[in-house]
Amino acid sequence: MTHVLRRPAIWPLLLAAPALLGASQPPGAPPAAPVPAAPPTETGETLLTGEVVPFVQPFDLDATRRMAVKVMVAGEGPFSFLVDTGAERTVIARELADRLGLVEGRKLRLATIGSSTTAPSFRVAALHMTDLSMTGFDAPAFPGRHIGAAGLIGVDMLEERRVLIDFRKETMEILETRLRARPIIRDDDAIVVTARNSAGRLILSDARIDGKRIDVIVDTGAQTSVGNPALQKLVAAKRAHRFPFLPTVLNAVSGEAVPATRTAIRSIAIGGMTVNDLPVSFADSQAFRALGLAERPALLLGMDSLSLFDRIEIDFPNKRVVFDMPDGAGRPPAARFAAIGWAPGS
Repeated sequence: MTHVLRRPAIWPLLLAAPALLGASQPPGAPPAAPVPAAPPTETGETLLTGEVVPFVQPFDLDATRRMAVKVMVAGEGPFSFLVDTGAERTVIARELADRLGLVEGRKLRLATIGSSTTAPSFRVAALHMTDLSMTGFDAPAFPGRHIGAAGLIGVDMLEERRVLIDFRKETMEILETRLRARPIIRDDDAIVVTARNSAGRLILSDARIDGKRIDVIVDTGAQTSVGNPALQKLVAAKRAHRFPFLPTVLNAVSGEAVPATRTAIRSIAIGGMTVNDLPVSFADSQAFRALGLAERPALLLGMDSLSLFDRIEIDFPNKRVVFDMPDGAGRPPAARFAAIGWAPGS
């Protein structure tokens, strides 16, 4: 069975203000203040059988529809970090590093949605998020106003785990997993898509536009879906866009303004599902080159698309993404899309 997700009222979205990738505040705004300290959250309990009860981590959807969780940095906090399955490294806001008196380390070369950039790094003794931790590492730093939070959780913290996002309950579980573990989502209408790993990111290859194979990266750190020039060329050649290409700008986590074009792709097939009228911005991004996807049509699938589903399970060791289809597959709750202007039946 092929499941179809439809996106009504797309034209007003395309005419809206330019999409910002990696920023939830406009350029020039004051640095994002760390979230005030909140009571510590409980961790999982160990059953008599030895099974670990997974910790359910609540998250906030910020203005760009990305996910923020509470993180302790060097014993201080908690602070609000975004979870970014498209980021290779965990990142800290420069303001937070200065506040905590972290020692500055070597310069790091990073690929962003714009170009390759050099950023300062700071030595983080320990970073904890419930039962997940990483110790003794250098975190690249960018201004908080460009990150949109106190930091980013990258795949260097997630690559040995699986992430379960429940958009209905607005919770996220960071779970231990093992090779050949069964998916948690096993509903009859769930779509299981296998992936390959590139620099820690999962790339879905079972995706097509008008029969032509494309690569798709699940990117929870991106507010909007972004395609590379090869994908734009394919969309134009197949006349797969519903509207003319419109100019827009993407803001990289480094603060760089990246020129782009924007349209809606009529139909993309991913595994056993089809997504219609998908808003996509196209940019000549260093991020695609870093993943070896400069010449192949490729798409970063952002939160505006991921939040269409009821749940998503991202299992890094098993190279698998499971999409839990919403009831009706095209008529999701209006509240889920209030921030980006969609309404069922409009």
